[in-house]
Amino acid sequence: MDDPKPDALERAMKGDAPLEDDAPGDSPDATLATLLLAGADTRIELDACSGLNRYGSAPHPRAAIPFGSCTASSPSTLALAAARRTHARLRDAAARGALDRVVDETLRAQRVAIARWLHADRVPGVDVAITPSGTDAELLASALALGDGARPLCNIISGPSEVGSGTVLAASGHHFSSVTPRGGAVESGAPIPGRLSARVHVETLVLREGTGEMRAPQELDAQAEDMVARAIARGERVLLHVVAHSKTGAHAPSLARVNALRARFPEGVSVLVDAAQGRISRRGLVEILRAGWMVLITGSKFYGGPPFAGALLVPASMSPVARSVAALPDGARHYFTRGEMPDAWPGLRGGLSPNANIGLLVRWAAALAEIEAYYNADGLARYRVLRAFEAGVPARLGASPAIELHAVEPPLERDDAERLLESKTTVFPFCLRAGGRRLRKDELSRVHALINQDLSGRCEPDADPRERDALATIFHLGQPVALGDDGALDVLRVALGGPLIRRVAVDAALGDELDARLAWLDERLARLARKLEWVAARPELYTSEGA
Repeated sequence: MDDPKPDALERAMKGDAPLEDDAPGDSPDATLATLLLAGADTRIELDACSGLNRYGSAPHPRAAIPFGSCTASSPSTLALAAARRTHARLRDAAARGALDRVVDETLRAQRVAIARWLHADRVPGVDVAITPSGTDAELLASALALGDGARPLCNIISGPSEVGSGTVLAASGHHFSSVTPRGGAVESGAPIPGRLSARVHVETLVLREGTGEMRAPQELDAQAEDMVARAIARGERVLLHVVAHSKTGAHAPSLARVNALRARFPEGVSVLVDAAQGRISRRGLVEILRAGWMVLITGSKFYGGPPFAGALLVPASMSPVARSVAALPDGARHYFTRGEMPDAWPGLRGGLSPNANIGLLVRWAAALAEIEAYYNADGLARYRVLRAFEAGVPARLGASPAIELHAVEPPLERDDAERLLESKTTVFPFCLRAGGRRLRKDELSRVHALINQDLSGRCEPDADPRERDALATIFHLGQPVALGDDGALDVLRVALGGPLIRRVAVDAALGDELDARLAWLDERLARLARKLEWVAARPELYTSEGA
């Protein structure tokens, strides 16, 4: 993949003057702008016209209201400053001939920080592996679950359409993009070299009916149990995925049923909790790790780091030693480097390249700055912001005739539980209506792009000032998702993420008192409703005939 160097991106990274001859994306001498786009796959590439990736976010701060954290986030100035400090430290180390040592120290410190801030370090024996994205982490989880390979692995994916787009391929040991994080060109869908693809097959637990409505929890649990029992009867091991808040807020299968399956098949069933959204409480995370379940997280959605930055939290019972995994498949070198693996995994480290993925390292530096800032913000203030959003979306968007809020799954915990991210709704899917019908996914994609722009130049001269303000406000929403078959239910999503929670909780620039800042948030929701209504009323902007 060529390293993109758009002038607009360089200008956005103030204080990061590009070198005359920019170095490759795996070199500390590359500009920060280049590094933030390096060491991932094609999903990170920017559109030449908009300067945004396919999710509508950028690797630099944007003047947009960040309501798209269920898809991806653009980093804040705080996050970018942290990335810049790490970049400067690496360049200094390279100049002193100490790059390898400093890279290893930095990655080790990042693994420790991830465990500390998420309270994973409260569970003895938990290791943290850093990965280029949540999708890449699936490869590592599959290798650990397969173990010594004496028995094949049935990898059961819950909600394949509501997790990462490459999850099914990665979970079965196949390339999921035409470019790997190490820069190699591969065939998407082809087996990754090594035994993984030959010993793993994927089965899927579909969460929704063809209409887009969620299936009954009891039905999902029963199907999951049947799938596990059949795999065990075939002599296979099982890696059962639990989706802990999908793109639309779904959770499945139930934790009670998964615990029962683990008790029934203690040697045959491993569990991976897909918490890539980051919408999981630290108390819940600790409980899951204590149960011996692996957890996949990212720093680039709820937590607000730049895309892409993933990690796999691995309890002692799933470690390479416990699972008799001496090394990763040969093809893992396309995805991981030595320093990303825990020190306690020498066999896996030894088979990987010592050449660091510096783009991933600086992205995690940015994400950790956001994680630290979020958890350092006053807990009661964060609670009030979450409550205000949970009430404000139905009140503002639900009152619009153009917006049809889709039913969301109730939070896992009660409102008064001391688990903020498991007791509040932070993602609301919605349909957009115009001309007596729901807009289709292709039309919603155009609406998604329009909402992500300043449209005030399209106002009529005598437009209502409230309309002008709404059209001038840029909103980054969660990209469209097809929940049903053949366009039965296509939705956009409005989501609340950590950086916006923190900003409303503490930023006096939005108001001296928290009540004033909550009013600021409510007004942005009102503006979003007005802007969506305005766009929906103009089909020439988003239909295939007019766009």
